[in-house]
Amino acid sequence: MKQPRGWIALAGLLFAGDADAHDWYTGKKDPVLQYDCCGNKDCHPIDARAVRETKDGYYVRLPRPAYLNEPQEPEWFIPRERAQASLDDHYHLCERLMTFYRAIIPHTKFQAYYRFRWTCFFVPKGTS
Repeated sequence: MKQPRGWIALAGLLFAGDADAHDWYTGKKDPVLQYDCCGNKDCHPIDARAVRETKDGYYVRLPRPAYLNEPQEPEWFIPRERAQASLDDHYHLCERLMTFYRAIIPHTKFQAYYRFRWTCFFVPKGTS
């Protein structure tokens, strides 16, 4: 009987650790649009090599295709005024899968398509 309880306790610790990893995103909002950044699993760290900084903002190479079943966009542009300081030395991106509709036959039939959109972007402290 001890073994199942041990596995349950271990699983509880693992899930609690995952939730803690997202705690600092909770309550964060886009500084310009005031949208909530995170719905728990929406935010994640990204590799610094995927970020290119310019005087106007940041170009972020997408971690996955922006469109499902559509051509890949190479990068997202994130204006400097929408970037926020991260609490560690990593870049973080918050994104959501959104549903859009397009007309196949005008006024009679619509097709859903899905696209990832970024909601918040965090940069390491000291990044200009």
